[in-house]
Amino acid sequence: MEFRLLGPVTIADENRSISPGGRRQQAVVAALLMHRNTFVPVPRLIDCVWGDEAPPSAVNSLQSYVSRFRKLLEPGPPDGSVRLVRSVPGGYSLHAPDEQVDGVRFARLVSEGRSLLEVGRAMEAYRCLTRALRLWRGPAMAGLAEHEPLAAEIARLEELRTSATEYQATAALALGRNEEAVALLKGVIRECPLREGPRAGLMLALYRSGRQAEALALFRTTREMLVDELGVEPGHELARLQQSILRQDPALVRPALPV
Repeated sequence: MEFRLLGPVTIADENRSISPGGRRQQAVVAALLMHRNTFVPVPRLIDCVWGDEAPPSAVNSLQSYVSRFRKLLEPGPPDGSVRLVRSVPGGYSLHAPDEQVDGVRFARLVSEGRSLLEVGRAMEAYRCLTRALRLWRGPAMAGLAEHEPLAAEIARLEELRTSATEYQATAALALGRNEEAVALLKGVIRECPLREGPRAGLMLALYRSGRQAEALALFRTTREMLVDELGVEPGHELARLQQSILRQDPALVRPALPV
C-alpha cells in the first residue's frame, strides 16, 4: 500500500489508486499522514479540516471521516491484528512506514541525489533525481492549500520539488545535456522568477549550447528585474558569470562526463 501526497491525496495498492473522498476527507488523511505514527489530538484534526469555522458537529463529522478512511484501509472485519488507524483517548494515530509515503521517499531521493552531485557522480545523481521527480502527479495535496495547517507542509514539498529540478539541471549540465538543462531551468524560473541561482545556471546552459547572445540577454533582463523589483544589483555569481561569458572563458566549457 502507498499513501500519495505528491498530487491529489490518494491511496494506492498493486491494483488500483483511489481517492479517500471529498476535500475534507482528504484533509483528515493528509493530517494523519503528516503526523503518522504519533498521536494526533482531535482539536488539531478539526483545525486541519475546518480551521476557525468548525461547526458544532465537527467532532461527530471527524469520527465519520476517520471511520471511512479506516474502511478503505481495512475493509474486512477486525481479525485481531493491530489497526492501521487507531483510536486513542482524545485523538487518533495512523501507522504508516516511511517507505509507504511518497513524500518521504521523494525527500530521501532528493537528499541522495544532492549528495551524489557533491562527490561528482553526476549520472547516478541524475537517475536518482529523475526517480524522485517522477513521483509527482500534480501540486502537492492538490486542492488542500487553503487548509492553513496543511499549507506549510505543502510549501515545503513544493520548495523541495523546485530544488530537485535545479539539482537535476546541474547533473544534466555535467553530463553535457545542455538543452535539457535549459528546459529544466526555464521551468524553475517560471515558478521562482526572483531566484538568481537558476538564472545563473540557465546562462551557463545557454552558453554551453552555443547561445551566447541569449545568455547575455538573460543577464540584462535579470538585472533590470532585480533593480525594478528589489532595488538591488545582481549578485557576485551572476556578475562574474557575465564577465566570463563576455571573455569566452574556456573554463565555462567543461568536457561532459560519460553517459
